[in-house]
Amino acid sequence: MNEPRLTLATANAWLEEVLGQFPDDRISPEKLEVLSGDSVPGIYNELLVHTHHMTVTLEKHCGCPVCLEVVKVRHEGHDYARKLVLRAGEGGPVVLAGIMRFRLEFVREEIRQTIVDASTPLGRVLIENEVLRRIETVAFLRFPLQNTFGELLGPDADADFTYGRIAIIFCDGAPAVELLELIPAGI
Repeated sequence: MNEPRLTLATANAWLEEVLGQFPDDRISPEKLEVLSGDSVPGIYNELLVHTHHMTVTLEKHCGCPVCLEVVKVRHEGHDYARKLVLRAGEGGPVVLAGIMRFRLEFVREEIRQTIVDASTPLGRVLIENEVLRRIETVAFLRFPLQNTFGELLGPDADADFTYGRIAIIFCDGAPAVELLELIPAGI
């Protein structure tokens, strides 16, 4: 159904492009492992192996709205990227860390402005503005935590890695968004 299309060898260029938005020399593609959806264990499988917005999935899991916290932004013309965390409620625990890269030319001006304002999670913006969207998982990952993502996801003394996915959101048929989404270890 939603199996990864790429191996790490073929995903390297894609990963380097997304990770290159906010470089961390402690992250290198050879430290990542690409998995099939069937290999993603337990709760990580429930939270990652689907074709829904993470906003909706995490809100259902947490039982409350998720809140966006932007860590860093890069914005040049229609190319907008942010490193972010989503929290379970205002000031709650981190339930996702990642990178979103959006090609703003694929959405209406008022949606562009809402995305750049960065006060609402992307999934909520697209849903509320009735943007026709399709989410395609590129690959599932086993991702090391000895880097800035580990710092964002919070301490888990027993964890050296967590799980995540890289995905594309098509807006009105156009490949508008590239995502790296990581779930905290021990969620």
